[in-house]
Amino acid sequence: MTEYDLDQPMDRLIELAVRKFGPVEFRKVALGDISLDVLQVKNMPQYLETLANRTRSGQSVSLPLWAKVWPSCLVLGYMLSRYPLSGGGRFLELGAGCAVNSMALASRGLPVTISDIDPDALLFSRINVLKNKLEAYATVTRLDFTVPNNGERYDCIVCCEVLYDEAVFEPLLAFLDSHLAEGAQAEIFLAMDEKRQARSFFTRAAERYAMARTDSAYTEKDTGENRTINLYRLKRKTA
Repeated sequence: MTEYDLDQPMDRLIELAVRKFGPVEFRKVALGDISLDVLQVKNMPQYLETLANRTRSGQSVSLPLWAKVWPSCLVLGYMLSRYPLSGGGRFLELGAGCAVNSMALASRGLPVTISDIDPDALLFSRINVLKNKLEAYATVTRLDFTVPNNGERYDCIVCCEVLYDEAVFEPLLAFLDSHLAEGAQAEIFLAMDEKRQARSFFTRAAERYAMARTDSAYTEKDTGENRTINLYRLKRKTA
C-alpha cells in the first residue's frame, strides 16, 4: 500500500485522495452537540466497481471498510462526546478509520492519538483533523495492534468494529494489556454491531477486566434497518 506524507497542506492531501478514489466530499456528522465534517468517497459504488474489475483481472484488492461511518461508530462517538473523561489523560483510538471517535475526543480538548494500519485511512483521518481544526489535540500515526509495539501506555483506549476477525482477538488482548495504563481509572471503550461473533474475545477479556455492556438501538439512515449496537466499557480488575 502507498504510504503518504501527511505533513502536507490539506488541499494537497485531498488531491491524493481524489487521485486514488475519485471525487470526494465532506459530509456533516453530528454527535450530540459536536458537529464534524467528515471526508467521504462521493461515489463509493463506482469505486467498488473499479475494485471488482481489478479482481476479475486477477489483481489483489482491499475493500475500504474503514471509509464507512458505521452505526457503532456514531453510537460510540456520541457517548464519547458526553462521557466524563479526565482532561489530563492520554487517549488512543485503534482502527480509527476516518477518525470520527477520535475527533469527538479532540473536540473536547482531549489529546488523542489516531491510529490505523491502512495508509488510506490515515490519509482521510489527517484530512478530517485539519478540516475540523483539531490538529492541536489529534495526531495521526500508523499502528498495527496485532504486532508488538513500543509499550507506551494510555489512560483510555477506544476501539470500534475491530473484532471483525477471530485471528485478531488474542493480539488485541495482548496489545490492550500492554498499552492500557495501570491506574484504577484507566479504561477501554469498545463498540460493535451485535451481529459480530466475538464471544471468545470477551470470555478471555473477562479474566483480566471488569466489564459493563450497554445496548443501544439504532436505525440505519439509508436502509431504515433497526440495529443494536453493543457498547462495552472495560477496566482492569483490582485485587
